[in-house]
Amino acid sequence: RENNNAERIFALLSEPNTHSYSALIRGMVKHGAYSKAFSTYTDLLNNPLKADVNTFNALITAAPEVKEKYNEKWELILDLLKEMAEQKVKPNLLTLNAVLKALRRCGTLGKSQAFPVISEMKALSIGPLKTHNHAFPIMLCSAGAPFLGQTDILQEVMNEVSGKSFTPQDPDDGICLLLQRCLLTKDIEQAYRVHELLGVGENWRLLGNDLQQNIYYARFFSLLCMMENIDVVLKWYRDLVPSVYYPSSNIMRDLLQALDTDNRLDLIPQIWKDIKQLGHANRQKLVEDLLTLMAREKQNQEVQESFAECALDIKKMYDTGDRGKVIMSWTATSLSDLISVLLAAQRRQDAWEVLKLFKTHNRVPSEELLNKFLTCITESGEVNHAVELVQISAGFCLPETPKLIQRQMFLLISYKNALSDTASSSSSCTC
Repeated sequence: RENNNAERIFALLSEPNTHSYSALIRGMVKHGAYSKAFSTYTDLLNNPLKADVNTFNALITAAPEVKEKYNEKWELILDLLKEMAEQKVKPNLLTLNAVLKALRRCGTLGKSQAFPVISEMKALSIGPLKTHNHAFPIMLCSAGAPFLGQTDILQEVMNEVSGKSFTPQDPDDGICLLLQRCLLTKDIEQAYRVHELLGVGENWRLLGNDLQQNIYYARFFSLLCMMENIDVVLKWYRDLVPSVYYPSSNIMRDLLQALDTDNRLDLIPQIWKDIKQLGHANRQKLVEDLLTLMAREKQNQEVQESFAECALDIKKMYDTGDRGKVIMSWTATSLSDLISVLLAAQRRQDAWEVLKLFKTHNRVPSEELLNKFLTCITESGEVNHAVELVQISAGFCLPETPKLIQRQMFLLISYKNALSDTASSSSSCTC
C-alpha cells in the first residue's frame, strides 16, 4: 500500500545505499508493487548507485507484470540483462531461474529464447553441467511450457539428470511440473525415471511441501491408472496408499476407470472400503460412479452378492450424515443403479424399499427400470407387487404405463391359470 512502513523507514535514511534499495525493491516485487519497484530502481540509478544481483533478479521476475505484449516483456528482460553486464554484476543461479520463469509468461516467444538463455548461462558457469543443482529449474521450464510438446526434450533432460543428486536452491525448485509433462505426453517410462530419481541422495526434498507432494503423487498415480494394467496399478496403490499418499476422490475415480478397463469390477467392494477409510464416502460423483459400474453388467452370483452388500452400505451414506445432516442427494440415476444391483442379486425386497425412495425424493423412475423390475416380479410370481408397480407408474404418469398394465394382466392370467391347474391337480388327488 502507499506510504507503508518500509517506505517510511527508507525515506528516513539520510544516504540510502545499494543494500537498502535492494531490500525495498525486493519487498515491492514480493508484494506485487511491480511498477513502483521499477520506479525505485530508476531512483537508485539516479543517485547514482549500482544494483546488486538480488535487485536484478527481483526486477526480472517483475518484468512480465509491467508489460502486456510478449515481445515487450522479453525486451525488458533483455534490457535488464544488458544493464547487469554494464554494471558488471554477475548473474547467479537465481538469475537463470528468474529469466526462465519469466519466459514461461512470454507465450510462444519463450520457445525460441529459453535454450539460448540456458546456453549463455552455461557459458558463465551457471547451469547443470557445472553445478548439477540447477538442472531442475531448467527441467521445470521445459516441463511446464505448453509449447514444448516433443517427448525427446523430456527424454534429453532425464538423460542428463538421471542418477544425480540435487539440492533445491530456489523456492520453486521441485519435481511436480516435470511429472506433469509426463502426464501430458502420457510417457509412463519417463515418469518411472522421474520417480526413481527421488531415491537418489536427498532428491526426495524436491517433492517440496505437503501440498506439492500430494500433487506429485496424484499425477504419478493418475498416469499409472491411464497407462498400466490393473495388476501394476494395484501394486503401486498398495505401496503408496495410505502410508505415503492419500488420494483425492478424483484419483479414486481414475482407479475405478482402471478397474473397468481391465474388467476387474469384482474389486469394487474392497475399493469402497478404502474409499470410506479415506473419507470420500460422501463424494457424490465418486459414489455414483461406483453404483453405475456395479449396475452396468451382470456378474456371477458371488460377485453380485458382494455388489448388493456394497450397494446397501452406500445407501446408508445417502440417508444421514454426521449430526443428522444429509450429505448426498439421491438422483434418479443413482436410485436406478442401486435397484439394478439389488435385482441382479435377487434382493427384490431391498430393491422394493429403494423404489419407494423415488416418490420420497421427488424423482421419476425410468421406463426401463420399471420394465426390469416387472420382469423380476414376473419370474418370482409376486402378483401383489406387480399391481403396485403399475400403480407407481401411473402415479408418475409415465407413457409406458399401458404396456405395464398389459404385462401385469398377462401375469395375473398366468397366475390364475397356475392356480386353476394346481386346484385341478389337488381335486384329482382327492378323488
